Amino acid sequence: MKRLYLEFVNQADGKRRRVVLNEPSEDLDATSVEAAMDQLIALHVVSSNYVKDRAAIVETNTNEFFDLIQ
Repeated sequence: MKRLYLEFVNQADGKRRRVVLNEPSEDLDATSVEAAMDQLIALHVVSSNYVKDRAAIVETNTNEFFDLIQ
């Protein structure tokens, strides 16, 4: 599974906030991700006390051995 992690930091106290989006589009680039992060701040989804820090796509694989309770 791929996830897009958008990370923000409050420069005053060092606290961090993270927005995680599952299955991001394959055609993302740094410019569009930065613009989206700016918009999250502008729309107050992330407090204006926070600034962009980092964005990354993380891919994980799961190898399940068993699932006893379904």
